[in-house]
Amino acid sequence: MNAKLKKVLSDMKKTEDKMGVLQEKWEELNKQKTEFENLEIIGLIRGAKISTENLNDVITAYRNKSGVPFSSKKQEEKKNEEN
Repeated sequence: MNAKLKKVLSDMKKTEDKMGVLQEKWEELNKQKTEFENLEIIGLIRGAKISTENLNDVITAYRNKSGVPFSSKKQEEKKNEEN
């Protein structure tokens, strides 16, 4: 086998190995990010002393009153079905 081809194949293998390691690290960091975001949200809700039973009502009322630009998955699905 050609020496240059061996070198390229070797570099490709090393790069592929690095990509696997980086992908695993990316996934772990993404899990950590989600966990920290969830903890922050929970802290905000507990700080506001909102019960889990009332949380949906509070969010719905806020959205209806202020026209918040976010929507739930169900609302997005309804919009997609209409289009």
